[in-house]
Amino acid sequence: MGGGIITRLLKKLTPLLLLAFVAVAIMPETAIAQENTSALTMQQALDMAYKHNPDLRKAQLELDKAQINRDDAAKAVSYIPTGGLVYPEIQQGYNLFQQAEIGLKVAKRTAATEKDRLSKDIINAYTTALKNYNTMETTRLTLEDLKQQLSVANIAMQTGMMSEYDLTSVQSGIRQAEKGYQASQAQYDASLAALAALLGQGSDWKPELTSQAVLTEYQRNDLAIELSRGVEQSSAVWQSQAQLDIEKSKETWVMPNISSDMQSINTGTAEMTLEQAKIATKSAIEQLYYGIDATEGQIAAAEAANEQAQRDLEVTQLKYDVGLTPKYSMPGASGLSSLAAATLAAQKAQYNLDSLQASLAGMKAQFAYLTGQTVYDAGDWTPEPQAVAANK
Repeated sequence: MGGGIITRLLKKLTPLLLLAFVAVAIMPETAIAQENTSALTMQQALDMAYKHNPDLRKAQLELDKAQINRDDAAKAVSYIPTGGLVYPEIQQGYNLFQQAEIGLKVAKRTAATEKDRLSKDIINAYTTALKNYNTMETTRLTLEDLKQQLSVANIAMQTGMMSEYDLTSVQSGIRQAEKGYQASQAQYDASLAALAALLGQGSDWKPELTSQAVLTEYQRNDLAIELSRGVEQSSAVWQSQAQLDIEKSKETWVMPNISSDMQSINTGTAEMTLEQAKIATKSAIEQLYYGIDATEGQIAAAEAANEQAQRDLEVTQLKYDVGLTPKYSMPGASGLSSLAAATLAAQKAQYNLDSLQASLAGMKAQFAYLTGQTVYDAGDWTPEPQAVAANK
């Protein structure tokens, strides 16, 4: 009788167990399907920014506003009676027109350079995310390798080839690597959030960044030429120059409620602000100039190291195939003593090279923006998918 009860219970539970199994099998796929992910190239990121970022529209609105202010100011001084300029109120109105003229010039230049500024910001955000991803993946690979070493260490300890102290050291290393991996994940998520904000996307947007920088060097003119061009093109410099022009325009008129001494101070302050802007611009360009030189050198060294690591991996793979090299080595073993160690070294070398090239692409964008040159060059990046398909 007891057997019959068990049989009936199993018949009733079987559909429930089957349903639970199906639910468990489906849930991971559902979670993945619901996650807001998509592939994102550099060109796509720029196109999204041009479409959704409000800064471009704001710059155009500011230009429209400046044009209206200038036109209104021009109407106010369209007729000045003979001898009218001797009156402070008339002088103030004419000066407002002069200021509006200067403001319109600034607004036109700002609108013309806003796209370059936005492109520079997008490239910097994209390259920062790429570098953080490479750091995260390098940390993950290191963690996985440590876990494999722990498996080897457990066997070695059971056979008397490793002490309990050495095993504890491996376990401690894993805990540290896990914390490092969590920190790198958070850093990568933060960089994606910064990129999403620039592109007008929500915080839950998690794109897969599919473009890689292929830039290895950046041709520039002599530093003196770049500094001179930077001072001419810098937005901070010409905005400060515009403010100085406004203050100087007031000096020839008698302005209500402003003494000549106060106007002299205002002009002097504007002159100092302009000089500070020039110094800051030159400093930024000079630092980037030498930083680019240094990064180019690091890339050359990283390319050589990566080529060597890939060759080492090929040799180690051949040795492993014929039984001369183990897949995993004992924890603490030096050199490329196993296939896993050689694989990890090759992966790290590639990620290091990728990050350096991303850094150079970001520095180039900043330097080009400061010196009034082309900020984005498609040739600095892996080809877009449609370009690859067209060449097949």
